[in-house]
Amino acid sequence: MAAPAAPTGGWKGWFGARLSGRRVLIEWAVVAASSALLVAWLALSPVADGADHLAYDALMRAQAGPADDAIVIIAIDDRSLEALGQWPWPRDLHARLIDRLTQASAGPVAYDVLFTEPSAQDDGLAGALSRNGKVSLPVVVDAPGLNGAAFREDAPAPVLAEAAAGTGHVNLTVDNDGAVRRLPLYLQSGDRTWPHLILPLAATRRAVPVPPAPRTDDTLYAGSSEAVVYRGPPGAFRTLSFIDVLNGETPAGFLKDRLTLVGATAPGLGDRYATPATPHGELRPGVEVQAALLQTLLDGGGPRSLSPGWVLALSLLPLSLLIAGFLVLRPAANMALGAGLIALTLFASAFAFLAGDLWFPPSAAVAGLVLAYPLWSWRRLAAASAYMQSEVEAFERDGVGLTGPARGGDVVARQVDALRAAVRQVRDLERFISDALRSLPDATVVADPHARIILSNDRAEALFGGRLQTDADLPLLFQSLGEPAWRRFLDPDGDPGEITTPDGRILKAAASVLTDAEGEPVGHIVRFADMTRFRAAERQRTEALQLLSHDMRAPQVSILTLLDGPAPGLDPATERRIADYARQTLDLAEGYVQLARAESQPYRSELLDLGQVAMDAADILWPQASKKGVRILTPDSEDEYLVQGDPALLRRLTTNLLDNALKYGPKDGAIRVSLSGAEENGRPVCVLSVIDQGPGLSEDAARRLFQAFGHGGADHRGAGLGLAFVRTVAERHGGTIRHQAGSPGATFILTLPRVMDAEDSPVS
Repeated sequence: MAAPAAPTGGWKGWFGARLSGRRVLIEWAVVAASSALLVAWLALSPVADGADHLAYDALMRAQAGPADDAIVIIAIDDRSLEALGQWPWPRDLHARLIDRLTQASAGPVAYDVLFTEPSAQDDGLAGALSRNGKVSLPVVVDAPGLNGAAFREDAPAPVLAEAAAGTGHVNLTVDNDGAVRRLPLYLQSGDRTWPHLILPLAATRRAVPVPPAPRTDDTLYAGSSEAVVYRGPPGAFRTLSFIDVLNGETPAGFLKDRLTLVGATAPGLGDRYATPATPHGELRPGVEVQAALLQTLLDGGGPRSLSPGWVLALSLLPLSLLIAGFLVLRPAANMALGAGLIALTLFASAFAFLAGDLWFPPSAAVAGLVLAYPLWSWRRLAAASAYMQSEVEAFERDGVGLTGPARGGDVVARQVDALRAAVRQVRDLERFISDALRSLPDATVVADPHARIILSNDRAEALFGGRLQTDADLPLLFQSLGEPAWRRFLDPDGDPGEITTPDGRILKAAASVLTDAEGEPVGHIVRFADMTRFRAAERQRTEALQLLSHDMRAPQVSILTLLDGPAPGLDPATERRIADYARQTLDLAEGYVQLARAESQPYRSELLDLGQVAMDAADILWPQASKKGVRILTPDSEDEYLVQGDPALLRRLTTNLLDNALKYGPKDGAIRVSLSGAEENGRPVCVLSVIDQGPGLSEDAARRLFQAFGHGGADHRGAGLGLAFVRTVAERHGGTIRHQAGSPGATFILTLPRVMDAEDSPVS
């Protein structure tokens, strides 16, 4: 039974693709930082001004409205030049025009003509200015000035400046693309301030910005910069020819109370500039630029530009949304989000300009979005390609063949084909594993890290029944067996024991940690082995051992006791034979019991000196050896030969070897025990040798020597289980026992792993 796969379709599959991993987060941070730095650079530097100017100019043309009828331009045009002669004209012509404006009761006049050089006709022009009382004359301020001065002021002749209603600068600010978009309302240098020429005209209808506070240095500064709103192409304002006004051909009512600007419009005079609303590169006369500024001030001002801080913050906002989307959205959704954010940014900039007179340059924000998406897509494509390549290589290293027809396409397409072939083989492998799991002889389940069952075989379904048909987990399965403490069975190093089910079955639960390719735990494989029949057999074996060790030994002991008593009524030969049979039966029972325990019972591990064990065994057999006149020569070295093992079993092992040598050796002979250290397969070992002086063994007897019921001599003395016990105990302690023929006699060599450092030995 497998856990259901997570859904991949629908809006959850579309928006639920989350990236993870440290490398992904690092790349995401790098893309975010790179894009943010680009946006900051574009937003705070003039690099993107060209693109922003295109957007600004398009919006300016879209905002163009009708020109104000209260503004009239008296143009020094080509027709006037043809009628009045070459420029510059005599100043009495200007005086006559000003008198015409006075007679027509025109409003305040901005006379955008420079009269910087004194003239013999200045007195007549000054008189006309005085009679009108509302004419302002222009000043041009250039920086730097001559001879190291901070600025140079080209002002009207003193007599004219004194007679005029005022003076004002007509400096134009040209952007880096040559267009005039903003004009300074004031120029400042130290304590000097020059208002713009048209400010007196605007002040008659609306309050104008106050001049900035005086500055402490002599550098020329432009203050209170105003964005100019242009009203269509050149010629949008009501324009009268200079010659027509001068000759009185213009009705007086046409000029009454009008805000009047006088300036050059003829192309040959050079006073022409590029502006945002000028189509196809056509230039606009400077007097029309001044008229557009005048109407802008009358309408309350032009579009306000955001501060650099706000521009930066608003430029980073759409980028932040897109960068956040990279972590939670799928590629198609990210592409849609990026395109939508670009459109939304352009719309927000246009809406703020047209509806709120607020200018937000969109180029930095759009550039950040345009850069971030392909940069992130490239990194994700590179990561996906590298991942597929690494997976393909991993499959090949693991022995998964990626055979299949070669296909065309780019690198990624070929990697996809290879990965598809690998996945197909992995599916086949998964099916094989599932079939193998079902064929296991024990009930087996596979659980995920949350202990939920994801796979099980047929025997597990037979053991747990319908509990595996629902959302089963390990706690539920263990509780159904009557064992609520289920976690202890998942410890691979522990021995939690067995489970006795309510119906009397005995189960052995064992768990193994399931890991992925990187070795990280991803679940557990839990096996439930039915030990009922094994435990029944063990009980029967225990009962048989009980029969041998007690029930069969008791009658033999009784026989020996009777034979040792007074006057049993048998002849001595019969008594000796009966006693030998009884002792042989006891030896057989004792040897069988000891061999069975050595094979099946758990060992108790302690740190022992093998030399001391040999001396203990010699002491145990000293009475029998003394009775036979045999000397047991034990090692007299002071070196320790440490081994890890069960003291009782190792003592009995050594005793059996000495008893075997004593049994088959001659009277008044000697048994020599030697002990030395050696290396075997690169590890230190202890070598215990027992050498007797007996008759030795035949080849047939040597082959059967360590088998149960095998005998070392023709007279079959003993039960034939002593050396089988020696082999079993030696092997369970990680050692070996072997026979080496002597001349005469035999040598038995015991090898056990040696512990070189007592502090590093395991604690029993």
